[in-house]
Amino acid sequence: MPRYLKVIFSAMLMTYLVISLFVSAAEPDDGLCTGMTVEVTGNADSNGFVTSDELIRELDSLPSRATGMNLANICTDDLRRRLLALDKIEDASVVRYTDGSIRIKAVPIEPVLRVFDSECSYYVNRAGKRVTASARYHKNVPIIEGDFNPSDSIFTPLSLMPLVQYIASDSVWSNFVSMIKVKSPRDIILIPVVRDHVINIGAPVDLENKFYRLSRFYTEVLPRQGWEKYDTLTVKWNGQLVATKRHRRQIHVEVSRYEEDESVDTGTMLAGDDVAPGRAVPGVKAHSETPIPARRKAEALARASAAQKKQQ
Repeated sequence: MPRYLKVIFSAMLMTYLVISLFVSAAEPDDGLCTGMTVEVTGNADSNGFVTSDELIRELDSLPSRATGMNLANICTDDLRRRLLALDKIEDASVVRYTDGSIRIKAVPIEPVLRVFDSECSYYVNRAGKRVTASARYHKNVPIIEGDFNPSDSIFTPLSLMPLVQYIASDSVWSNFVSMIKVKSPRDIILIPVVRDHVINIGAPVDLENKFYRLSRFYTEVLPRQGWEKYDTLTVKWNGQLVATKRHRRQIHVEVSRYEEDESVDTGTMLAGDDVAPGRAVPGVKAHSETPIPARRKAEALARASAAQKKQQ
């Protein structure tokens, strides 16, 4: 198409849009409504989460009886506010056309997480909006279990999105991790699909380094030691991975705590490349949130051995 024809076509289109807006704005409010429709949009995964019939009930059946009503008695802004107040709605539009019809379009919430908090369960979208989970609808999203304080605006389920996204971005880890349990902001527990052991990832920071240590452990240590030997893997301390031996019988470990008398295998502590165990970088002691139990255990064994040699 020649350039001048494109210019003429664009000018005609702009003129049409301006005239249409002017006519719509100038239309009197004393006309009668010719009908009101409700449409639920969104992707296929949102089908069934909320229906047009459900929204009609939420609007006091107004769409069903709007035909013939005076347009002056129908406030489109109020209808939109009522829809947005619903926890299942992410966005909504209410438009009145020049023929007197009103069309409502609603976008259901798009969950990114499902949270099991105490005795309730709800979905969360990227903006942090919650919607109570219903047996009528299921969305396949990452699962988080934990107690979240409603008054805490800092540590929320969305605080774990960097961890969730990191796992989802890796095909191996996304198929390996089945659930995330929150003990505290500094004790995030990963539940693998391979049962009878858990992973304490610590705070959801420095994820690339932590998962690198986990990968080394799974490929270098477990093939020799066996999957049944350990019940907890901890990468919360900088530059190390601490594997806690399983106790007398195999049990599902829900809480990962490290006390003075716990059995920690100091022989399976992994450090970074060219870094001695107990250090994060050469010449610098490892920072830890709490004293490292493996080091205490090793020091106690060394003192006991020295004392025994003296007695001999």
